[in-house]
Amino acid sequence: MRSRLQLAAILLGTFLLFLPETHYSLVYDDYGLVLSQQQFQAWGYFPGYFIAHPSASAPSPAFLYYRPIIPVWLRLEYAILGPPSAIWHLSSILAHLMTTACVFLLIGCLINNLKATVLAATLFAIHPIHTEAVAWVSAVSDLLLTTFVTLSVFFYAKRRGVISFPSVLFATLAMFTKEVGIVAPALILVYEWTRTGFKPALVNVLPYLPSALLYFVLHTINLGNSVIGGTPGVSVSATVLTWPRLLVVYARHLIWPVHLSLSYDVPIETSLWPLLLLVAVILGVAWIIRNSSAKVRFASAWFAITLLPALSIRYLTWDDYTHDRFLYLPSVGLALIVAQCLLRVRFTLPRSVAMCALAVAFCWCTRSNLRIWQDDISLFSRAVETAPRNVMAKYNLAEAYQVANRMQESYPLLKQLLDQYPDFPLANRDMARYYWHIGNLEEANRYYLNYLNSTRD
Repeated sequence: MRSRLQLAAILLGTFLLFLPETHYSLVYDDYGLVLSQQQFQAWGYFPGYFIAHPSASAPSPAFLYYRPIIPVWLRLEYAILGPPSAIWHLSSILAHLMTTACVFLLIGCLINNLKATVLAATLFAIHPIHTEAVAWVSAVSDLLLTTFVTLSVFFYAKRRGVISFPSVLFATLAMFTKEVGIVAPALILVYEWTRTGFKPALVNVLPYLPSALLYFVLHTINLGNSVIGGTPGVSVSATVLTWPRLLVVYARHLIWPVHLSLSYDVPIETSLWPLLLLVAVILGVAWIIRNSSAKVRFASAWFAITLLPALSIRYLTWDDYTHDRFLYLPSVGLALIVAQCLLRVRFTLPRSVAMCALAVAFCWCTRSNLRIWQDDISLFSRAVETAPRNVMAKYNLAEAYQVANRMQESYPLLKQLLDQYPDFPLANRDMARYYWHIGNLEEANRYYLNYLNSTRD
């Protein structure tokens, strides 16, 4: 009963922390992935969710995903909450609460210490790094993915027989929610490996392989052999050399989560020495934890394995491959490590006060970072600050100004873009719109012709 009351308190506090977002607008990809999709408006479209993701009809190859659980979730949102609007943020908050409850159950199962479980789950619930995943309606895949993966490991750890069918079920749901879900069997393998050995782990992971095979078959049938439907944007060597920069950004955001954003400037690295330093750090960490408990080794592996897909930047948008939501699933591993470390802490009054102060600071940072998600102008203004070289961040801000009928503020951004990229189709179109708005029809016609010519090319 005490643990339930503690969990209820965590969930209530987290709900109140994120509650302001229920008044926020839908932003960015929400318009293309949610608002413009008719498939969510009637159950008659349901069979098509498993044939191909509705967004596969979008013109950009970046949206070619096979994630059938997501349209099911969006259809439920539409049926319960009505047409897409600010209230849809409520479902994201509830999904985050659901994930937090699952993290609480998993940590409690593995650690078996209520105080450490409460503190670690609270850290997961209120950490500012999660504002992107919770505040952005289109990022619900990260929330559901983490719920399913966490439940898969939880039910495996609680199993009484050789096979846990709930564990296999949730691993399957994770795979069909987001591509990263394919790591679920790997986590089961590592969990058993750290407890009993490699051979028993291999045997116990076999029941998960049919689900993985089914996912790959259906993914291939629907989308072909592509990983996510896009063309690699950078080489393998450039990807590997950029890992140190990327990991430093993520580490900084986990430790000092202030001034977070949708986009960050992380240029492609060309030097070898940062990679060598990273290898040395990894080897050092591995040496430190080699004699640690099985739980610490499993938690460390959870963080590393679930973060690896976020490092595959060659398959992500070439200038926009750094996102805080990619840390949502890995942070479960960090919560497990924190819980294990807290077992050794004696909770004196000064330490308790320090933990309360840290919790208050995190809540303040979360509320502060949450505000940028209230509309497109706030979101892309921050993105331009943190990623001034990001072309699409500037364009999206200019577009947001025009949608808000603030034409004069869009002009400098469009001018910068067209000075650098004269054949940028969307910037030419919006510049034509700007000149038409101020009554300069000659310039409007010139830019519109540029737009038509660039689209033909």
